[in-house]
Amino acid sequence: MFGLKSTLKALVCGALFLASVSAQDSAPNVAISAEFPNAIAGLTPNIISGEANNLKVTFKNTGKTDLKVNLIVGTVAESDDYNNIIRNLTAYRYGTTLKADGTLVLSYAIKMEHASREVGLTLMADLIDSNKNHFPVLVYNSTVNFTEPVQSWIDLQLIFLYILIAGIFAAIGMFIKDAMAPETKKTVKKTPTMTPEEREAALEKMKVLDEDWIPEHHKKSPRVVKRRS
Repeated sequence: MFGLKSTLKALVCGALFLASVSAQDSAPNVAISAEFPNAIAGLTPNIISGEANNLKVTFKNTGKTDLKVNLIVGTVAESDDYNNIIRNLTAYRYGTTLKADGTLVLSYAIKMEHASREVGLTLMADLIDSNKNHFPVLVYNSTVNFTEPVQSWIDLQLIFLYILIAGIFAAIGMFIKDAMAPETKKTVKKTPTMTPEEREAALEKMKVLDEDWIPEHHKKSPRVVKRRS
């Protein structure tokens, strides 16, 4: 395993070497094209800062042997000086076979935060043949524009966060209110107890009250008349 910086340096040097000399018999015959799906023809492609921007890379093998796309790596540099590198991009390993006389389409995601301005983008691919030989090939080398993401007026996650915070503060306020409020004691009325004499007098009074509605002639016990035999 080798570091990203050393890999990138080797790929860039290899690409410059291949570009400066005529094609050799051992070099793979591969045509490569790369495009951003949302790009407008004739205009510099836009890369949204902080979001994943997919680049569609197409490999067309015109040779007679199978190849393997090992990885794709890239850099973001100043648009007026590609040697002034701003940041190294993530190296994606694929290990995908590119068949002879075949076409392979891969996706490379670019995600980084950067201020809105024009920069230079360089991408390199590492191809491996059946003899384990590595061939760095240029995938993309042009300018792109970094742009800020479009802010939406309706952000459901932000609204949910506000509701959650409001609920927490409301719960804390209710807890503080209950803690600061004075405790109210319930008064229990006690029924006075009666002495046995008071209880007896009360029963007699109730008995007298209960008999008031009975007519006087019904209160007297009837006389028993004895008949002579």
